[in-house]
Amino acid sequence: MLKIIGISRSTYYYQKNYRVEEKKVSEGRPAPGYSIKEDGQKVSDEQIKEYLLEEIAGDGFNYGYRKLTKLLRRKYHLIINKKKFTGCAKNLIFYARNGKRKSHTLEN
Repeated sequence: MLKIIGISRSTYYYQKNYRVEEKKVSEGRPAPGYSIKEDGQKVSDEQIKEYLLEEIAGDGFNYGYRKLTKLLRRKYHLIINKKKFTGCAKNLIFYARNGKRKSHTLEN
């Protein structure tokens, strides 16, 4: 029968016995929806988005994520990392940055 189909016996039994099962592991814990200030006070993600909008409207319109994250830490005393920042900023239209770099070629 395998000769008719045109596959080897080893391939048949490999496919029969070693099927890949779907992942049964969860994707991790859900995001809490808030961050904490240095004094222990909770700040919602919506408030962080408002802080970002305020800063972008001011001097921070051309800042990258590192500088904006540092600004949030210093000015608003937030304990926030880059993953939390990008999670809050990715839904805001202004922060849709493209990670592609321009390639420069030399023309003769």
